[in-house]
Amino acid sequence: MNLNRWIVSLLMLIFATCTYADEVAKLRAALANAKGAERLNILGKLFDLSYETDDIDYQIRCVNDMIAEAHRQGNKKEEGDARVAKMTLFFNSELNDSIYEQVPPLLELLRDIKEWKNYYETWSLLVNTYNFTGQTNTGLKEVQAMYDDARKRDNQYGMGMAYYAMGIGYANMNNYDEAADSYEKSIRLLLKEEPVPMQLSDIFAYYSDALEAKHDYQRMGQVTSQWSDFLTAYYQKKEHANESEVANRWAYYYLARAQAALGLDSLEQASEMLNEVKKRCYSEESFLNMMWLYYRAELSRKQQLYDEALAFNNLRMKLLMATDDKSELIRVRQQRARIYEALGRYKEAAQLYNEMYTINDSINTHDTKRQLTEMNTLFHVDELKMQQAEEKARQQRIGIILIASIIVVALVIFIYFRMRSAKRLKTAHEKLEEAHGKLEKTHQDLLTAYDQLEETTAAKERIESDLRIARNIQMSMVPSTFPERPDIDLYASMTPAKEVGGDLYGYHLIDDQLYVCLGDVSGKGVPASLFMAQATRLFRTLAAQRMMPADICTSINNALGGEDNEQGMFVTMFIGLVDLKTGHLHFCNAGHNPPVLIKNGAAEFIEMVPNAPIGLWAGMEYEGEEIDDISNQPLFIYTDGLNEAENKEQEQFTDERLLEILKDTPFESSRQTIELLKSEVEKHRDGAEPNDDLTMLCLKVVRSEK
Repeated sequence: MNLNRWIVSLLMLIFATCTYADEVAKLRAALANAKGAERLNILGKLFDLSYETDDIDYQIRCVNDMIAEAHRQGNKKEEGDARVAKMTLFFNSELNDSIYEQVPPLLELLRDIKEWKNYYETWSLLVNTYNFTGQTNTGLKEVQAMYDDARKRDNQYGMGMAYYAMGIGYANMNNYDEAADSYEKSIRLLLKEEPVPMQLSDIFAYYSDALEAKHDYQRMGQVTSQWSDFLTAYYQKKEHANESEVANRWAYYYLARAQAALGLDSLEQASEMLNEVKKRCYSEESFLNMMWLYYRAELSRKQQLYDEALAFNNLRMKLLMATDDKSELIRVRQQRARIYEALGRYKEAAQLYNEMYTINDSINTHDTKRQLTEMNTLFHVDELKMQQAEEKARQQRIGIILIASIIVVALVIFIYFRMRSAKRLKTAHEKLEEAHGKLEKTHQDLLTAYDQLEETTAAKERIESDLRIARNIQMSMVPSTFPERPDIDLYASMTPAKEVGGDLYGYHLIDDQLYVCLGDVSGKGVPASLFMAQATRLFRTLAAQRMMPADICTSINNALGGEDNEQGMFVTMFIGLVDLKTGHLHFCNAGHNPPVLIKNGAAEFIEMVPNAPIGLWAGMEYEGEEIDDISNQPLFIYTDGLNEAENKEQEQFTDERLLEILKDTPFESSRQTIELLKSEVEKHRDGAEPNDDLTMLCLKVVRSEK
C-alpha cells in the first residue's frame, strides 16, 4: 500500500514539474512580444509561478523584473505592489536586514501614491520583523506609531493591522490577556473591510494560540466558529484559489478545534479534528505536522494509551532536535514526563523535569528578563523593582513577626522566672537582652545582604541587557545579504563564542571591483567587539576610496596602532580585491590564517608574505601580493575558531581536516561550503562550549570558459 502511494506521489510530482516548466516556457515566449500592461501581467504570472520552486534567488529575480518594468513604464502603483510583494518574500525568508533597509523608502512611495492598504501591510511586516527577532520594545514603539497614523487617517485596515502586530508583541512577552484583546480588536476591524483580507486567517490562528495559553477553551470554540464562517465566505468569492493554500488554511482551523476539544476533554471530537489536520499535511517535516504529532500524543495520553502517546512524542522529539526552539522543547519534554509518570517510569520523568528546569532557567535569564526590561522602558513602570520592593517588605514583615514572637516568649519566661526567684529572673533577663541584641544585629545584617543582593541583581540585568544590545549592534555591522550577480558567488557567516565577539568580515562592491575582508581581534568580549567595530568602519571607508589592499592595511594600522592603543590590542586581517572581469586578485595578509584556494579537485593554503598583525606598531608599510586569475576557483577565508575548535578532550579540528573536507566535497555554492563546515565543527565539538568565535567567508568568481 505504501509503495503504491509513493508511486502515485512520484507521478504527480513529475506531472506537476512538467506542467510548471511548460507554463513558464509559454509565458517567457509571450513576454518577448508583450508591451505595457500585458508585459506587467505576464511578469506577475511568472512571479506567482516562482513560488512553485524553493529557489529564493529565482523568486527575487522574478519580482525584481516586475519592479524594473513598472518603474520603466512609470507605473508607480504597479511598482508599489511589486515592492510590497518583495518585502513579503523577504519576510517569509527571514531576510531581516533587507526589510530594515528597504521598508522606510517603500513606505514613502506608498504614502505619496496613497496606496493605504499596501502602506499599512508593509508597515506591519516591519513591526513583526522586530517582534520575531526579539526586539519587542522597538516593535511596540513602531506599532504605536502605526496605530496613531491609521487613526489620524481613520483607516480601519491600518488600525486592524496595528492591533494584529500588537498582539504578536504581547504574545512574545507571554502577556496572553493583552495579546488576546489585541487580536479580538484586529478581527473586529478587519471583518468590516471589503474585500476581507486573507491575513484574518493568520490572526484567528494566533488568537486561538493565545486563548489556549489562557486555557480559555470555551472562547476558543466560539472563535473557531467565527473562523469557519470567514474561510467559507472567503473561498466562495475567490476564484482559482491555490489548492495547497486552501488546505493549509483549513488545516490550522481544524488544529484549533482539536486544541479546544482536548482542553474540554471532548476526546472523540478531538480525534476527528486531528484526522482532518492529518489529511492536509503534505510534509512530514512541516510545522503543521509537528503540531499534529504533539496533539496526537496528547490525545493518546488522555485516552490512557500511554505507549501510543510515547511513540508520537518520540517522533515529535526527533523532529525538534533539528531546531533551537527552547520553549517548544520544554513543552514536548513536559508532555513526555507526564507520559513517563503514567507508565510508572518515575526516574526518567524526574530526569526530564531536571532538564526542563535547566532549559527554563536559561530562557528566563536570556528572554524573560529582557522582555520585562523592555516593557519597563516602554511604559516607564519598573515592575521588577516593584516586585523586589514587595519582597523586601515581606522580609521586613517576617522580621517584625519574628521579633514580636520572641518578645512574647520573653515575657512568658520573664513571668515564670519572676515567680521562681528574683535572682534567676535577673540572669534570664540579661541573657534575653543579649539574645535580643544579637537578633537585632542578625536582622540588620540580613537587610544589608538583601539590599546588596537587590543591587547585584539589578546590575546583572543591566549588564545582560547591554550585552544583548551590543550583540545586536555588532551583528548589524556585518552584512547578512550578498550580491545577486551571475559572475560572483559570495557568502559569509559569523558566530560569536560569547554574547559579543572580536571577529569581523565585510565586502564592498564597486562596479566590477569586489573588496572582501575577514579578521580576528585579539581577546574576547566587549573590548574586542569595540576594536572590531573600528576596524570594520575603517575597511568600509578606505575600500570606498578604491585603495589597494596593502594600502588599506597600512592606513588601518596607523589609525589603530597609535598611542591611544594602551591595551596593546591587535587584529589579524586578510583583505582582497578581485576584478570580476578578469579574476585577478590583489591581496594583503596581516598576520592572518592563510586562505584556501580550491582548484582542480585540490585544496591548498596560499603561500603569503608574513606581514605583522594590525595595531601593534604604527608606521609600518604592509606588502601586498597578487594572483593572476582565480576565476572558477573557490577562495575560502576563515578565523582560527575553525581549525582550532576543540572538543571536550581539547582536541583541535586541525588544518588537515579542513583541507580534507574542502578537497573531498564537490563545490556547490559558497553558502553550502560554509554551512557544511559549520556542521562539521559542531560534530567535532560534540557538546563542548565554543572556545573561540567562528567566522568564514567563501568567494567564487564565475567566468565562462572561452
